[in-house]
Amino acid sequence: MMIDSVDVPGARLHVERAGDGPALLLISGGGGDAGMYADVVPLLAGTFTVITYDRRGNSRSPFTEPDAPIAMARQADDAAAILDHYGLERVYLFGNSGGATIALEMVARHPDRLLGAVVHEPPLVQLLPADAPERREIERIGRLGRDGHLMRAYAAFGAMTLPNPPRMFLSPTGQAVIAAGTHLMLAAGDLARKLNRREPDAMTRQLRNAELAFRRELPACCFDYRPDLAALAATTAPWCLATGRDSVGKPYHTPAHVLSERLGIPCQEFPGGHLPFMQHPEEFTKTLTTILEGFPA
Repeated sequence: MMIDSVDVPGARLHVERAGDGPALLLISGGGGDAGMYADVVPLLAGTFTVITYDRRGNSRSPFTEPDAPIAMARQADDAAAILDHYGLERVYLFGNSGGATIALEMVARHPDRLLGAVVHEPPLVQLLPADAPERREIERIGRLGRDGHLMRAYAAFGAMTLPNPPRMFLSPTGQAVIAAGTHLMLAAGDLARKLNRREPDAMTRQLRNAELAFRRELPACCFDYRPDLAALAATTAPWCLATGRDSVGKPYHTPAHVLSERLGIPCQEFPGGHLPFMQHPEEFTKTLTTILEGFPA
């Protein structure tokens, strides 16, 4: 695996590259980073040149300017900058959750850079009625983050992404207990790293991204952003939406199907739920490869 750094306006991106073949860019969702795809990169690298990265402000991609923008259009431009860095004219693209929203922007803004795109479970609850339960659930998590209860928001988000979450994850009391334990774990980990000088693991990095994820990215992605339906309908890029077979009833399942119906774009099914690349890496790899190979050359 090769590790690179790509400078973009307001941030310096940590980028990883592995494998050989047509280029495939994987974009993680809120709180995540390149490590989210660690289980599938070796499986995909036999067919594709796989590129993953930490999005701006997350993990190993620090902001270089105070209050650097995180709008979806800016982040789509970040993805295009990574392609420019490697001299790639066109790539395949997979985006998950908030990363799927960025993938939508790539489809709308940079269609000439895409061999094909899979937009997996974008949390576009702004497309739903104000009283839709999916929208209310995202609003509740957003309020927790806005009020400073970041680890409770993370626990609630975790419950939302698990097909069968433990009962503790489902109640406010249980989420508060999980949050308290998480704060202790992070404090102990910080102390240990001062002694052993080891880099934080993927889970610690993602937890440390919680402030950005819930205070800034969630509102930007789920409420401020409006997909350009006209540009998506007119795009020249081959693309599809996708959801997990275990995600029915979740806040990120319904919006994908609403958008699919509005635009007449197919919605493919992946194994598992919101994070199939972590839950079912081999099935995910087979499904994604089949979809990408089915796009017109």
